Amino acid sequence: MPLQMRTCPGCGLELPVGERGYDRKFHASAECWSVFEEVLAAEFQNAVLFGQVHQLTVDTYAVQHAGGRHPDKSVCIHLAGLYLVIERKVPPVEVPPRLQRLAGRASWPHLDPPEERASLTVRDVALAGSPETHALRVKEWSAQVWRAWSPHHDVARDLARDLVWPADR
Repeated sequence: MPLQMRTCPGCGLELPVGERGYDRKFHASAECWSVFEEVLAAEFQNAVLFGQVHQLTVDTYAVQHAGGRHPDKSVCIHLAGLYLVIERKVPPVEVPPRLQRLAGRASWPHLDPPEERASLTVRDVALAGSPETHALRVKEWSAQVWRAWSPHHDVARDLARDLVWPADR
């Protein structure tokens, strides 16, 4: 009997069907979410890795898994997070308090996911053999996702405009 596969609706990652269910807000398969949890565990176990890329990992996964019942607020906040790190060069550990300031907005634009997906997924990060490779892959993955979302870069810039401290301008 051939192995049954499931394709993640967010990133397109194809993995063998697992036994776990999935009830999260991200537009993801249970199998893809499981890989994301493995990556998060690796980051939580390494303080340097956590400081270097954890925020990028979370923002990238959230943006790459937009659609379905994933709230517009989440997509917008995480896209703004990618903007802050990738374009404004804000250190990832300085991003969460800035995004918390953004979270109080009353309304959020709906951003349709781009037709073309990034080729890298959370699985590429999970397969990293060392913390250095893990960090490098997260940065490559986030850059690809950011590029794929280029039709919405102006929205991210507008949302994040007030999140850059005056000294950063």
